[in-house]
Order: sequence, then structure tokens, then C-alpha cells
Amino acid sequence: MNGFLKKNWFVCLLALIFAGVSVFYIYDTNHGKLKGKTVNGEDVLYEINAQDVTAAGLYDSLYKTYGTSAVASLIDKTVASEAIATTDEMKTNAAAQAASIIASYQSNYPADYKAQLEKVLIQMGYSGYDDLQQYLIDNAKRNEIIKQYASDHFDELKIRKISYILIKFSEDSEKTEEPNEDEAARMQAVDDALAGGSEFADAARDHSEDSSTAPNGGYLGVVDVNTTTLDEAFLNAALALDEGEVSDWVYSESFGYFRIRNDASTKETLEAGTETTSETNEAGETEITVGNGQSPYEELIGSYDTSLDEIAMWEKAQEIGLDFSGNTELEAALKKYYTGE
Repeated sequence: MNGFLKKNWFVCLLALIFAGVSVFYIYDTNHGKLKGKTVNGEDVLYEINAQDVTAAGLYDSLYKTYGTSAVASLIDKTVASEAIATTDEMKTNAAAQAASIIASYQSNYPADYKAQLEKVLIQMGYSGYDDLQQYLIDNAKRNEIIKQYASDHFDELKIRKISYILIKFSEDSEKTEEPNEDEAARMQAVDDALAGGSEFADAARDHSEDSSTAPNGGYLGVVDVNTTTLDEAFLNAALALDEGEVSDWVYSESFGYFRIRNDASTKETLEAGTETTSETNEAGETEITVGNGQSPYEELIGSYDTSLDEIAMWEKAQEIGLDFSGNTELEAALKKYYTGE
């Protein structure tokens, strides 16, 4: 099931929203914008009954009407658009994802799939059905900002690529830190393999009793200090290892006994041959070049650390000059929303 969700996150997200998640409506800031017109130095977004609505006014109105999350969504959309350039790969991926989403909606709502999708997209701040690909491109840009944040804060996050070997508790045995005779014998077989020169991955394939990771050489993934889905003793031991180091046996009262390997804990090793690279073009936009494999930061934020989204977007918003035009109430509310402060 986890594999399905990871591969089809965009379908699941839209389906969940449609199923009843409370969302909000955000006016499309490009609609009705009066090109070149300003009031007190601010761009006029649109005009109603001869009243000019500026960017600051729209943000303030959204905050009072729909709350902090409504403004945050608009800020995220704007920041992603300003900070990251659209690439051909983003367009290609968005087209493929859009086709998958549309096919899913056609299957579930054959009579009015377009209307259903349009409703969801409007609630998420887009004009309607035709903006599906743009939504997916914006989401990809947001993802790039979060990955870049993880890279920039690599050391404080203690990012690690981890593999392990698990020896489970014997059936019907007492779960104690001291292994029984049967458990100790299986643990010794692992120790003998490693002492005899076997690569950790080979020893994991031959001896690990976790069927989900053993075929992949015990590979778990990329974790950090914010990871909350792993056994606490396991995570603490994993984060304490130097690159290439293998732990002693780590006792977990929930699973058994682990030998853990730190496969990578430097940016150079983690990113080698896989990570995306970025550079700033003459227009001040960040252009992304994708490597040959999956980004380790994609793996981190997709599986083990989902806490970086807001803080990464807030930092990027500050970097590109988010200005609340003196609205201290809104600024304080949004800072708390994004950072918890």
C-alpha cells in the first residue's frame, strides 16, 4: 500500500481533497490584473467598483476571510513561481501525471469528471480544469525548494543513508536485551559473514530477517533527525554512526536486534551521481538539472521527513523578499504557521 501511495501521491491527494478535506478558495492573482497600474507603489491586481485591489490588500482580505492557511497557499504558489524556473522535464512529468489523474477521475466520475476536477482545482487556488498541469508544475517547484532546503541544512538535519540487518526475536521467547541461544546463533552468523569479508549488503541479503529490505541489501533509505516513523533506539544508533561505520548490535524491544550501516553522511557521498543540481540564471531564477538517479532529498522528504515543507517555503519567501507592507498581525500569524514561532 505504501508503494502505491508513493507512486500515485497526486491522485490520492486530489481524491482526498474531494472526499471532504476542508479547503479554501483563493482568487487567481493573475486574473483581472491591470498591467502597469500601481497605487502607492503597489501593483494593482484588479479593480472592483472603481476600487483598486493591491497585492497587500488581497493578502489581508484572504487572511480575514479564510484564515492563515489561505494566505499561506497563495504565498507558496507565488514563491514557487518566482524562485524556480519551469523546465521541459517539469512540463513532461506534469503532462504524464495529469493524464493519470484525468484517467482516474474518468473512471470514478464518468459523467462529470471535468466538473469534479475543476471544483478541486478552484478550491486549491487555480482557475479550473485547464490548470491541472500548472498545479502539478507548481507542486514540482515547491518540491525543489524543499529539497534544496534539506541540502542547505544538511549538517543540522544529520541526513544519513542507512542500511541494516535484522535478527528477529525467537518465537514465543522473552524479549530481552540479552539474546537467547537461538537468537545469538543467528546473530553470530551475521558477525562471521562480516568478519570473513562479506560486504554488508551481501550479509543482509543472506541473513537479514526483514523480508522488505533484505533483497535490496538491507537498504532502508535516507533519514534525518526529524524522522519519527522509525524505532527510537534504531534511529539514535543510526545517526551516531560515521560514514561507512557499522554499529554493534542494537536492541529494539519491538523488532529484535539490528546491525546498522551508515552508507552516506556527507553531501558528496550522498549526492554522487544521483542528486539534482541547480544554478541561478541571469534572470535570477533557479534552474534545475536532474541527475541519473533519484534525488536522496526526494527520498528523504517523500518517506521519512515530511516536516520540512513549511519551514523551507518560509525561508525561500524571506530570501526572495516577501513584504507584508507593515501588516504585523498577518506577518506574525504566517510566521507561526510556517515556523511554529
